[in-house]
Parts: sequence; structure tokens; C-alpha cells
Amino acid sequence: MLHCVRRVLEVVDLDLLIIGFRESPEVFRNFCAPHRPVDNVYLWFSALSDINGMTEDDLVVNWRGERSRGWGGWAEKGGEVEETLRFACPNNPAVREKTTRRLRELLIRYDFKGVFLDKIRFPSPANGADEMLSCFCEHCRRAAKAEGMDLDAVVRIFGDGDVDANALSSDGSSRVHWLDSVASVNPLLGRFLAFRAASVARLVGGLADECRRLKRSVFLDLFSPSLAPLVGQDYQRLKGCCDWAKPMTYRLARGPAGLRLEIPALIEGVAQRFGLEEARIVEWSGRHAGFDQNMLRQTREEAVPFTFMQAEIEAAVRAMKPVPMYFGLELVSQPGVIDVTAADVVGMIEAGRAARADGLIISWDLLHAPMEGLRALAENAKR
Repeated sequence: MLHCVRRVLEVVDLDLLIIGFRESPEVFRNFCAPHRPVDNVYLWFSALSDINGMTEDDLVVNWRGERSRGWGGWAEKGGEVEETLRFACPNNPAVREKTTRRLRELLIRYDFKGVFLDKIRFPSPANGADEMLSCFCEHCRRAAKAEGMDLDAVVRIFGDGDVDANALSSDGSSRVHWLDSVASVNPLLGRFLAFRAASVARLVGGLADECRRLKRSVFLDLFSPSLAPLVGQDYQRLKGCCDWAKPMTYRLARGPAGLRLEIPALIEGVAQRFGLEEARIVEWSGRHAGFDQNMLRQTREEAVPFTFMQAEIEAAVRAMKPVPMYFGLELVSQPGVIDVTAADVVGMIEAGRAARADGLIISWDLLHAPMEGLRALAENAKR
């Protein structure tokens, strides 16, 4: 890993490194030592998925009463894959205690500049429509009841497919988030989404307080703005918890958090769960979310258009001001998941620059970053 970073530094100047998410004492000690290859080293910390000591009781419960199963069957592969994408519940006191304690341990043990908080959300469309519609565990029910909300009533909405279809015929406003348009016609659903966002924000706020108590800075890894409220992330609530942030505006990767996977999964999941025609959903999406039939076809066949990526970065920059916003530059070769060309790198840099991002984060693994992509980055980033 040290050799890899030094090789990259011969091509690109790096302001910081992010390492994790599992503790590797030798790696952590070397990258945090006085002779570290880059001065600013951040801990990548997974807050609500694959947490240390996670048990079945920690997992979110979907509207059917089923525990999180994760994505892609990874949970069933055991030792082959460490990242299962099963999610724990932010309202579960045991989860909050485990997450906070583990973060504290790592920050005391290693000299990290700060923390890169990831997986600060509920399951996404990639995990399936049912799992996306979480959480209904006893802890969430208790917290919702304290706010005067009956989660059984929300379950009935999902069970009956009783989301008012008038939301798909309203004109709305291009300045209103597409989920706000749905929530305005379905108030209980809107309250449920707000409850989830508040639940995530409370957890993130607590973790941020712990980091700052230990004199560490906080960096948030966020879902792209068009999907963030769907997974319980409210930029306005979260920006007070961080020193800088990054939206995952990934246009190429066929993996969780990547727009190329998440948007089609959302459209397909909603169509199936609520018995709606895909064409009708996409037509409405074109008017409210800027994602029409042509973009869906291009996304499925090639990648999310650069124009949509730029619009997402712009939305994130606006929402997080005055907090600095860095965009994620996909620069990885993993056959079957993502393969980035030099032209892709140039196009993404141009999109980030046009959106006035404060910088970029190479996403997500230098060990699998092709040198031609790094050279394209070096040649174009400072123009």
C-alpha cells in the first residue's frame, strides 16, 4: 500500500488519504506515523453497515418485518466479502453505543487527522424496494410514537400499495425535490421520510461531537442529492455536523451508491412494489427529477450522462454552503463493476469544475486505479 501511494504521488499531488474501513494495525500505524507519505490521513469509518460487533438484532427491519439482507448476496458469501451492505438501525441504542465506542477506540489508538463517515443512511434502492422501505424495528416504533406517528399506518401504505398516484400527475416545481412532490400528496409518507432523516442526523451529530471532542475533523460521504432524502440524508441537517463533504455522484459504477445502479433500481422497484408502469414513472421523473427515458436508456447501456452528474454536484454545492464540497471521481478498474477510461476522467473533471466543486476525491481505491486514468487526472485537474 505504501508503494502504491508513492507511485501515485509521482503522478498526482495528494492533499489527503482516506484509509479503512476495517482496522489493520500495521497499515494504520504506518500511515499515521511521523514518516507518513501524506500529512493528512483520514479514517474511513462505516457507521451503520458492517459495524464492529454487529448482530442480527442490530439490523433494520423492513415494512414486512424482515431484517436487512444486504446487496448482491454478499452477506451469504461469508469470508469472501467483508462489505455486506446490511444496515443497522440508527435508533437502536446498542447500535449507537457500538458505533460510538468503536470510533472512539480507533481515534485514541491512531493519529488520524479526522474521520470520513460513510454508510450514514438507511438501505438504498440497490438493496431492493422492500429493504429500502425501512425501518420498523421496536426502537423506531418507540421513537416514532414519541413524535406522534404510528408506523403501523405507514406499513399499511406500503402493504396496500396505497401511495396516492396523483403525485405522478402533478406538475410541481422544478425547484422542489421530487420526493417533496410525492410527500405533498402523501403527508404520512412525508412524515416518515422526515423521521428517518432526523434519525440519521442524530446519529451523525453524536459521532461528530465525539470526533471534535478528540480534536478531529469530520468529512461526510453522502448520497447524490436526487437520492439522498430517500436514504435518510438531509443535507441541511447534516452540514452542521461536518467540516467538508462529498456527494457520491458516481456515473459509471454498477454498485451501491452509484447512480448507474441506484436510479434504475429505484424505478424498477417502485414500479413493482406499487404496480405502476415504468414508462409513467420515467415520464414523471423527466419533469420532476431531470431523468427521462433517454437518460434511463443511456444509463443502463453506458453511464449516467455528464450533464446529470454536473447538475447533481451543483445541487450538492448549493445545499452544503458554506461547507466545502468535493466530488467523487471514479477512478477504478474492477471488471464487471466499473472500468474507467481517460475520456471518462476528463469528462468528470470538467463536470466537477463547471459545478464549482471545491475539489475532488479519487474514488475509491488507489490499489485499483489504472495509471492511464491517474495521468489523465494529472494533465487535466489543474487546467
